[in-house]
Amino acid sequence: MANPSFSMKVDTSQFEAAIDDHVQRQIPYAASVALNRTGKAVIAVEQKTMRDVFDRPTPYTLNALRLKAATKTKLVAQVSYKDESFKGTPATKYLAPQVDGGARNVKRIESLLRARGLLPSDMFTVPGSGAKLDQYGNFSRGQYSQILAQLQASRDSAQNETSVSRRRKRRNPSTDVRYFVGRPGGGKLPLGVWARYQFAQGYAVRPILMFVRAPSYSKRFPFYDVANATTEATLPTELQAALAMALATRR
Repeated sequence: MANPSFSMKVDTSQFEAAIDDHVQRQIPYAASVALNRTGKAVIAVEQKTMRDVFDRPTPYTLNALRLKAATKTKLVAQVSYKDESFKGTPATKYLAPQVDGGARNVKRIESLLRARGLLPSDMFTVPGSGAKLDQYGNFSRGQYSQILAQLQASRDSAQNETSVSRRRKRRNPSTDVRYFVGRPGGGKLPLGVWARYQFAQGYAVRPILMFVRAPSYSKRFPFYDVANATTEATLPTELQAALAMALATRR
């Protein structure tokens, strides 16, 4: 799915021939300044829109927009989402379905569980009632790591749980939460990743990650509409102001 991006440009040819030469020399600089200021305005309004349409967007999501600045020789400014991430999922991967609609991308934990043959290729995961969520409503990374380690599904095999570390945990049964994939209750409960809690008088299970058919998203985030409306409202004023500044400070 393509990275949502929006480009703004100024065609200066329509008024260059009609103005004085000393003014004409200031136009490329003024146009680049106006485009970049408008790009920053677009980002600010997009961030406000994300706060309105998403439930507790993370700082990473809000700060994922970037501006490719215009220059005097290339009068095009582009606002897009970062397509790379040192940790986790790049913003463009999970925001594109919100902009364009359709099926969401495969999450990291889903690809790792599939590689271990634990998650069917046509199924995805959603948090269960026993999942630990952070302040933004996202699945706890610590619990993800524990699940992958116990299921021997970590990308780095050195992070997988060993028999030694497992025996050490069993010395304290009250904190020894065990994760497994299956259908508890004699096959009556849904397929997914479950947590098994050991007690003195028995045990209990809670759903952590449920396996579901491919989720599909409707368009929720009007990225392009917001960018167009902001550009139309901002660029003419910014261009006028930038040209006035350039003329006032020209040498």
